[in-house]
Order: sequence, then structure tokens, then C-alpha cells
Amino acid sequence: MSLPKHKMLRQLRLMLKSLVLFIFATLPNLVQAVSPAKDALTQLEQEDIIHEILAHRGASGDYPQSSWLAFQIALNQGADTLEMDVHLSKDGHIIVNHDKDLTQTTGHDKNIADLTLAEIKAMDAGYMFSKDEGSHYPFRGVGLEVLALDEVLAYFPFRQLSIEMKVNDEQLADKLWSLLDQNGLHNNVVVASQYSKVLKHFRLLANGSIKTSASITELTGLSLAWATGFGAIYDAEFEVAQIPYTMISKPFLTFLREKGIKSHVWTVNDTDKIKRAFDLGAEGVIGDYPDRIHQILVERGER
Repeated sequence: MSLPKHKMLRQLRLMLKSLVLFIFATLPNLVQAVSPAKDALTQLEQEDIIHEILAHRGASGDYPQSSWLAFQIALNQGADTLEMDVHLSKDGHIIVNHDKDLTQTTGHDKNIADLTLAEIKAMDAGYMFSKDEGSHYPFRGVGLEVLALDEVLAYFPFRQLSIEMKVNDEQLADKLWSLLDQNGLHNNVVVASQYSKVLKHFRLLANGSIKTSASITELTGLSLAWATGFGAIYDAEFEVAQIPYTMISKPFLTFLREKGIKSHVWTVNDTDKIKRAFDLGAEGVIGDYPDRIHQILVERGER
């Protein structure tokens, strides 16, 4: 018995997405195995790189993710950039949260898109944070709220931000562009999304005034162009490539730098891996513990 057409299309989309993710994650390292290179940049090569610390949802390894406290501590620990994810509430406010629902932060299994700002604000953003697998919840009831993006901009004016649009919704792009433009943050922000449609829409609105990162599809195309020898003619519409640690290699990161594309590697918390990412030529590391990244740069005389 054949599947209904809509189910067949869904399965095809899932298969295509899996294939894209596989190519995206493995191709550069497969090519490096065929064409080995020295594992680390020379000191002279490193001198041209200004390394950046990006705090993944703030100092989220030690404090409730995406809370004002996590962001403030991250800056105190030396972070250059606050990394965050955004969604739209039911009444059209831009909400800062990684997941589409609030289970991991507030304990409420409700989607942001189904809640008003007032309903979201009534929840405890520190409720679910625990560093000992649930034995203690030190931030319950201390007054942490889920933030709207305009609050982040008010708390941390003109800070460097990396903002990922987590839903493929052009309305989110419209509202994000409007808020960033009104606050004059054209030179302070990188806007990212895994989705091509919403990212292309944002680029049309910004008209080159705000830097963007590559979507999954764009990163796959970039990797294929490099691996097949067509990297020189690849025309990127983005200024930043935010890539997983498993994808990095010296040849690929060197290629990005030669193309004028800044590389941000995620999510790296192990100190040896942080060091290796910088050694291979990563320009920025995204991590839950910005103090660890900062300490490594201090040891290298860069801070």
C-alpha cells in the first residue's frame, strides 16, 4: 500500500535534510584526509587573527541560559559577543530563548508562539537550571524572567550580538530588522538562521547594512565549492560562517579567511578543543563557559 502524497513528501524532505547535514558535517574532514596539511597555523599566520569569545546563550554553563544574569556574567568573564536565539510570541514580541517551547528554562511545556508576552513574563526563567542533575535548583524564585529582545538591547546597549532566528518566519525577520535598525545596531550584530528563506528575507531588508551568517544550505554549498576546487568562484552572500567543531580543519578555515568569511565554531567547552579550534584558524569560539575561552587567550597573551 502506497503512502499518501503528503507523507511521501515529508519523508523526502527528511531524507534530503539528513543528506545535507551529513555532507555539511563530514566533507571538509574527508577532503583533509585525502590532502593532509599541518595541523596548526604558524605563529606568523596566527598574528593576523583577532580571536573572539562568543558566549553561547550567555555564561549558560553556570547560569540560567539566556537570562540577563547569564549575559552579564559572560561580559564580566570577558565575552566579546552575546549569542542568543529568538522566536515570536503570540502577540508579536521577539522572545530570547533557544527552544520553541519553554520546558528547559521554565518547566512549562508550552510553545512561545502560543503565549503572549505577559504570559511568558509570568514564568520563572531560572526554574529548571541545575548543575547537579536536579538535586538543587539554585535560581528558582530569584526573579529571573524570560527576556524579550528589546530588553536585552536596553540592558546591554551597543554590545556585540549574534542573533539566530529559530523559526522560518518572515514576520520574525521583519520585526528583527525593524528593532535593530531603530536602535542603530547595524555594526554590532550578526544575524543567523539555519533556514534560507527567512535569512534571505532579512538580507533584503537590511540591504547589506547588517552582517549575516550562512544557512545550512549555504554552508553545504560553500563546503562543496571548496572541496571540488571551485571555492575561488563561490560568491557568498554572508560574512560569517558559524560551523560545528566536527567540521573544522586548517585548510577549510584558511579558505574561509581567504574568502573574507569570518569563522565562528560551536559549541566548544572542552579546553583542549578550544585551543585546537584557535590553532586551526578559527576566528571565534562559541561556548557555554566564556571564562574558559578567555583564560586560554590570556595564556596566549591575547587578553
